[in-house]
Amino acid sequence: MFLNVSQNPVAVGSNVTITPYDTGNIAVGLWLFGPSTLFMWYPGGFEQGPGRQNGTELNISTYQLTISSVTLKNSGLYVLEAMSPIKTRAVIALDVQEPVSNVTAFVNTTNLVEYNDTVTLTCSASGTPLWFSWLNGSSTVTVGERVELRNSGRQLFINNVSRYDEGSYKCLVENNISKAQSNQINLNISYGPSDLAMTALPEKQAYKSGMDISLSCSADSKPAASFYWMYNGNRLNVPGPSYNLTKTTQSMSGEYTCVAQNAVTLRYAAEKKYIKIVDPISAVTVNPAGYPVEGKAFNLSCNVVGPVDFIRWMKNDAYLDADDTITFFSGNSTLSFYNLDLSDDGLYRCAASNLVSNMTSQAYNLMVNYGPHNTTASGPHIAVVGSNVSFSCSSVSRPESQYSWYFSGVNVKNGSTYVTAPLSKNDSGQYTCMAFNDITGKSSSVSVPLAVYVPVSNVMVNRNNQQPIVNQSFTLTCTASGDVEHIWWMKNGTNLDSNNRINFTDNHSVLNFNTLTLSDNGHYQCVASNAVNNMTSQAYDLKVFYGPWATTISGPLVGAVGRNVTFSCSADSHPPSQYRWFFNSTKVGEGSVLTTALSPESGGLYTCMAFNEITGSSSNVSLDLTLLYPVTHVLVNADNQQPVFNQSFTLTCTASGNVEHIQWMKNGMYLHPHDGMTFSNDSSTLSFHSLNLNHNGHYQCEASNAVSNMTSPAYDVMVNYGPWNTTVLGPSIAETGSNVTFRCSADSRPHSQYTWFYNNSNVGDGPVYVKAALSLNNSGPYTCMAFNNVTGISRYASLDLTVIEAIVTVEVIPDRSIPLASQSLKLTCIVHGSYSRIQWLRNNQNFQSSDKVTISADNTTVTFKALQTADDGSYRCVASNAVKQHFSKPYDLAVVFGPQSVQIIVHPEIPPVLTCLALSQPPAVYHWILENNTVVGNDSSIALPIKSILGSNYTCVAKNPLTNVTVFTSHIINNPNAAVSVQASVMFTALLVLLIPVLEEWL
Repeated sequence: MFLNVSQNPVAVGSNVTITPYDTGNIAVGLWLFGPSTLFMWYPGGFEQGPGRQNGTELNISTYQLTISSVTLKNSGLYVLEAMSPIKTRAVIALDVQEPVSNVTAFVNTTNLVEYNDTVTLTCSASGTPLWFSWLNGSSTVTVGERVELRNSGRQLFINNVSRYDEGSYKCLVENNISKAQSNQINLNISYGPSDLAMTALPEKQAYKSGMDISLSCSADSKPAASFYWMYNGNRLNVPGPSYNLTKTTQSMSGEYTCVAQNAVTLRYAAEKKYIKIVDPISAVTVNPAGYPVEGKAFNLSCNVVGPVDFIRWMKNDAYLDADDTITFFSGNSTLSFYNLDLSDDGLYRCAASNLVSNMTSQAYNLMVNYGPHNTTASGPHIAVVGSNVSFSCSSVSRPESQYSWYFSGVNVKNGSTYVTAPLSKNDSGQYTCMAFNDITGKSSSVSVPLAVYVPVSNVMVNRNNQQPIVNQSFTLTCTASGDVEHIWWMKNGTNLDSNNRINFTDNHSVLNFNTLTLSDNGHYQCVASNAVNNMTSQAYDLKVFYGPWATTISGPLVGAVGRNVTFSCSADSHPPSQYRWFFNSTKVGEGSVLTTALSPESGGLYTCMAFNEITGSSSNVSLDLTLLYPVTHVLVNADNQQPVFNQSFTLTCTASGNVEHIQWMKNGMYLHPHDGMTFSNDSSTLSFHSLNLNHNGHYQCEASNAVSNMTSPAYDVMVNYGPWNTTVLGPSIAETGSNVTFRCSADSRPHSQYTWFYNNSNVGDGPVYVKAALSLNNSGPYTCMAFNNVTGISRYASLDLTVIEAIVTVEVIPDRSIPLASQSLKLTCIVHGSYSRIQWLRNNQNFQSSDKVTISADNTTVTFKALQTADDGSYRCVASNAVKQHFSKPYDLAVVFGPQSVQIIVHPEIPPVLTCLALSQPPAVYHWILENNTVVGNDSSIALPIKSILGSNYTCVAKNPLTNVTVFTSHIINNPNAAVSVQASVMFTALLVLLIPVLEEWL
């Protein structure tokens, strides 16, 4: 039995109902408030106790206690005590509280100075009990180093206030049933000045005179700060945060100070800034000192109008630094060159600057004067009589040099160019040019020699009607007109020199060949020359007659009977030779080619004769022709051998015809003897000393003679081997009663045959062996023998099988048949067979211990301390051995509870329908009882008869068939007539006594 209150705590003036549950029938009972009795009842009687107050009522049928308009005096313990038929009691404490009201906040002062003052805010309120807190705006005030809550939060104390404490403060008061806020208190906190800052617009390191400068000052202050200004420590009559400097001059440079004051905090702050005002540069020029001459000193000056902080020099827009050729004087205003060099040419500028301006001069183009250097005179050294000659003179000089020409010491012309009159032989001699620079004062002279000549003409080569025949002498003569100084000869465009076979006579005008050879063939020319010209003759084409030499016959030395043969004859000869053919001294043809058909009698000596009709010489050459029969019927055979790995093997090549050579091929590639493979003397036999798999392939032999060849069809060699790498695959462990499959394999050609052994006994044949219905006695090694019937080799492989006891069954057994809510439950995993591990699954997910569910150390049991509906699910245990996991059948846990929360729902239909609902697992069984103890339905819903509309009391009884718990509730179908309704209610109370025997019989 327990009690439930409609609201707790409860506000003064509210109505409260205390409802008991699970009371059963209380024949004798009483309600107590503290030690005082409120109500008491017993069979046949009902009394009010001395502790009852006005507004306290009892529903004797439900034992429900109602208190109207509660006061603080109604707080306390309420007890329902049953004396008969079962003695029990239930207690509940009722807490009546007065709502929060009259919340007021006040403060000792509101106008404060930062860091100086302390403030206390106080809150008062009515109501019980009370909790106090403070708000600044919408944020709750938290306790800190300067902030305290005193007197249980009624006072807020802030020590040494800061600007951040400023705001609107409220007091928040709460109890269990209500809360309220106080009036708003605003704290006004004066502070500053702080964060003083002074700015200048524009902000510059220095200012150009004439600029306007605006100085402004700002500070964080409450109330707003007042400002004044100082210049170089002297106060100015300038109030306010701004100070403007107009039409500035250099004399206005100095230290400016802004001072801020707070009239309330009596604090001040100052900020200083140095203002520098400078006049700008107005003009910059570069001036030279004298003429710049190569090898002499030279200065450039930078002239500046205005104040100067810095001067820099530039050459061709690149800045200059002092080195071993230049230096700077007078604050960089003078650029000095130690010794001018042509590399000093360029555009020179000086750049002057101060803090407010910079200016660069116009460029001064420095051009160093020099020379004359490298004076040269150009013109011909030779000339033709009657021609005019032009001479030119030049030198490297700045400024340009002046020129004069001299011949035999006489000035013949001024200027850089001199052109002669028509020349004669007397005009040969030295022509001299003199160059002079009037700035540097230097001069330089140079001469050109000239010789005058008559040109060469009519150059020709003659052979004097001779014939050029090999091994005979021969002469060529060169003739020419004019002043001939030199003659030389060329062959094929290359100059000729004398040697042991050729020489030159008559000042090289005659070329003599002592003995002609073929190497003398070519185009011969002679060249006649003097200093002004040369001329080359037309070419004379020399071709030496010779031969016949090196007569040869080309054609086969061997012929095939039944075919044609062709011979060709050639000889080295000029002009070309004529040819005649002879077979065994009999003439058989003319010309350079002879073709004839071969018969068995055609073998013999064939002779070619070559003849030159110019040289009168002839030459003979012969060829001896041998006849052969062609090769046919080429085959490879192995003489019934089997190619076996690591054994010897022989292939033989046979052919018809005149076989001269045999060659062997593998996969189309020619073979050569090497380790392990040899050929017979005539190569007709190929021998393998020890076969391996690399010898696999297509083998052919090629038989040939000088006139034919033939290749055999391929013979395929496939080396038989094995068995190798014999292996057994299968499980190494299995359960009793199961089947195992072993598979045996080996690398072999041809494929191996397999035999199985267990304990030295033959148990099967073939690559697969299946052992069924294993027992513990079937453990041990299983051996496979692989056998190759060609190689005659056998190999063994084994696998050890361990047979373990099988897990026969796995079950989940609960310790109770009905899992009731709030009760414990133990699930036990029962395993028949040997196992190594047990684990639990819930809804097929791993299941772990928790504070509500424990799993035993050996994992065999799961214990639920107090079942809840959240424990519903499918539970399985899994037993594992070395072979596999075995799963139990699911145990579906559905926690049994109820019925709870029974209620009747009225459906306003025609006729009306009543539905009874209760929370229950499994679903509740329902019975309907009319007020006259009549059972009117066994379903959750019933339809009301028309007569019930006039007023009837229906009771729904819900029962859980597993928990045997029964609950019931009633509903009166009221008539609009209040009298009838009251009467029906009274009747229901009386009828409950009559219904008890009926309910006990049904339950």
